[in-house]
Amino acid sequence: MSVIRRVPVSWTTGVGGAGVSVFYSNDTDDATASLGTFFNAIKSSFPTAVVWTIPSSGDKLEATTGVLTGSWSGGTAATVAGTAATSYVAGTGAYVRWYTNTIRDGRKFYGRTYLLPLINAAFDAAGTIDNTTLAGMQTAADALVTAAKCVVWGRPSSPGASDGLFAGFTGAVVPDKVTSLKTRRS
Repeated sequence: MSVIRRVPVSWTTGVGGAGVSVFYSNDTDDATASLGTFFNAIKSSFPTAVVWTIPSSGDKLEATTGVLTGSWSGGTAATVAGTAATSYVAGTGAYVRWYTNTIRDGRKFYGRTYLLPLINAAFDAAGTIDNTTLAGMQTAADALVTAAKCVVWGRPSSPGASDGLFAGFTGAVVPDKVTSLKTRRS
């Protein structure tokens, strides 16, 4: 049985509402302190309206089936807030691509975390991510990879299937590309 921890980091973002970034770790790894370090490292690129809440407990899942198997507790809970008291672009920002050394169904197996809304100063004159912001986010992502606590989880292909899998982060890239998220709410 391959058990993983689910660590849902909730976001409060002002305009656009709330969100969540779900991270996963091996059953025996506490990723909460490493996630706190990651978000603390990037907080200067976010407005004060953004607040991340990292839980000290959560669910355990059987990785191959996605079935809930129990709960974990004892993590390092943290609340981290953006520090830029300035204007921002709601729903627009950057993302991190988390790489693994695993191939699934003939494709590279990777994860993604969206990081938005970014402050206006995080963008350059060409409309992409400013080099200073990009370098800071890349350094933070590299540190999270080095901490070796997080994994990418791939859900089973269909309900009842047992082909879910997970693999540890082996690298990260923060592309110089702007991304946006739209709400499904009307």
